[in-house]
Amino acid sequence: MKKAFIFDWSGTLSDNFHCFYKVCGLIFEDQGGTLLSEEEIKINFTMPYMKFWNKYFPDLTKEKAEELYEKFIHQVGEPDIFYNVQQVVEYLKMHGFELFIVSSDPISKLMPEIERSGISHFITKTIGGGNHLKEESIASLVEEYGLDRANTFYVGDTCGDVEFGKMAQVKTVAITWGIQHKDVVSKSNPDYLIDDIIEIQNII
Repeated sequence: MKKAFIFDWSGTLSDNFHCFYKVCGLIFEDQGGTLLSEEEIKINFTMPYMKFWNKYFPDLTKEKAEELYEKFIHQVGEPDIFYNVQQVVEYLKMHGFELFIVSSDPISKLMPEIERSGISHFITKTIGGGNHLKEESIASLVEEYGLDRANTFYVGDTCGDVEFGKMAQVKTVAITWGIQHKDVVSKSNPDYLIDDIIEIQNII
């Protein structure tokens, strides 16, 4: 069976918190709310993302939230990938791992970002957009590609991501440099908690 790393994108490989923060500001303004501080967003954001939006806007529907997010994310600039991502991706491929991305980001933004990042040729498959459940998408990749769950790792930056990986019965890696605050994500009991993506090389 094959071994694999499945990555979340935003906040995990993509250094886009500054973009996300601007989008939050635009959505809060559109909905008549008061913008949170960066720290408040890091502490309160989670996945599934509607738990976050509905905490402040109970009547906001998933469809409207996705419409606003996709509209505004194209207005706030382009992120880069985090330092050492390219090195780690190359290292994993060299050691025989299949690489995947599972993200809730809009496809219209996600795919161009991955292409621009310079790592797209290492990625076997990307699943994006808001119309899928991450735990089901992770499980579908396991089945489709014959992945060994004991050697398949899902890497994300929120407690929700850790929960999705556990539900799909793969190993979970929580990172501390992403959108959710380190003190919050560390309480999710992942199999691994890392402070720099280069530490993935120590996991395998």
